[in-house]
Amino acid sequence: MLVYTQRLTPRVDYAVRFVFEDILGVRVRITSSYSEAKVYSGVLISYCRLKVKEGVHIVPHNLMIEDSIVRQKIELFKWEDLTAFFKTSKDADIPFDLFATTFFLISRYEEYLLFNPDKHNRFPSDESIAVQGDFLEEPLVDLWAYKLASKIKEKFPSFEINPRKFNFIPTIDIDNAYAYLHKGINRAILGTLKSLLTFNFRDVVDRMKVYLNIKKDPFDIYDNTFSVLKEWPNTIWFALVGQFSRYDRNTPIQNYEFQNLLHKIGDRFKVGIHPSYRSGTSTDRVKAEITDISRVLNTKVTISRQHYLRIFMPTTYIHLSMLGIQEDYSMGYSDRVGFRASTCTPFYFYNLKEEKVIDLKIIPFQTMDFTLYEELNLTPLEALERIMGLVEKVHAVNGTFVSIWHNEYLSGVEPWKGWDLLMPLVLEKATKLKSENSIS
Repeated sequence: MLVYTQRLTPRVDYAVRFVFEDILGVRVRITSSYSEAKVYSGVLISYCRLKVKEGVHIVPHNLMIEDSIVRQKIELFKWEDLTAFFKTSKDADIPFDLFATTFFLISRYEEYLLFNPDKHNRFPSDESIAVQGDFLEEPLVDLWAYKLASKIKEKFPSFEINPRKFNFIPTIDIDNAYAYLHKGINRAILGTLKSLLTFNFRDVVDRMKVYLNIKKDPFDIYDNTFSVLKEWPNTIWFALVGQFSRYDRNTPIQNYEFQNLLHKIGDRFKVGIHPSYRSGTSTDRVKAEITDISRVLNTKVTISRQHYLRIFMPTTYIHLSMLGIQEDYSMGYSDRVGFRASTCTPFYFYNLKEEKVIDLKIIPFQTMDFTLYEELNLTPLEALERIMGLVEKVHAVNGTFVSIWHNEYLSGVEPWKGWDLLMPLVLEKATKLKSENSIS
């Protein structure tokens, strides 16, 4: 198919290719030659003020010809049954600039603007258009793309799409590999004293049993989890290996037992880096952490997820790309479930500061056990229903669903009793969905 536009900017190229090639699986050519579009006999989209000839007409929004980052005027409305914005022409086949809205959402344009950061200096979900417009739990960009495909097919009956199949990726963060063991004598003493001073005698007893090898460390869930994930070799584990600090409290990477654990995981699954809390704006810190984990695993680590999901646009992603990271799984919120970039289709990061795509693929996630338990106060059963509702929405558009789990929750110990049962139930239901035929 051919898309004609009077101004072929990097933004236009990025958004058009994402909609057609990444979501719909349709090869597309983009041209700014009016004469070429005029004689074209195939599927044509006129992405311009006045349509070239019969075909699908979309009027562009100024966002796509700008090379600056300014606050945009956004007025939400309904396009049939879907939320939309950037309305351009009621006389066009699509009454809003679908490519501009797609670009705005997946480039995370709003995160470059001034905002009131949360306590971890992150972009807060409350300030996002998806929350304010009540569409955070909808893969809106994918839904727009499928509706656009149906509009094209009405005018060009031979038009066919070739979307990818539904994909489900379990991921596990190791923020704290062990509750008591392998943290060094000083941390063991301090932890015990803290429990004594707070009259947490149950914790003291549990510690002593673990230290005396009477009881297994409660966070040591690995052998059991390996069994649960036997049919999910695409599972990814992200290990925190940064230096000890207030928010980085894992077992030191120098510890032999922790290294042995990473080897056990790496023999079965992919292992990624979980860049430390303080690494979001520090190239040297991330470089050291990637070097450490790569040395232990004896292989180059190329996937990552930011600890505490601390992303600073575009610095964090630029640093990761420079250091050889090829895929990042941080795109989501810690306090809400849903679609931070309004899509469940992986995309390459567009650096708005330099108006270019960088070689780093962003794989958004949709749910996290911490969010479901701590922020939404759900029971495991309620969480199962919430997760599967989102899974089914992703399945409906042949997207990629990514779930985040933590070994603490998988332990099922207090206060996470019952949460160890959740991941196996979700995987069981996801298996059934994967076996079904994806929509055409």
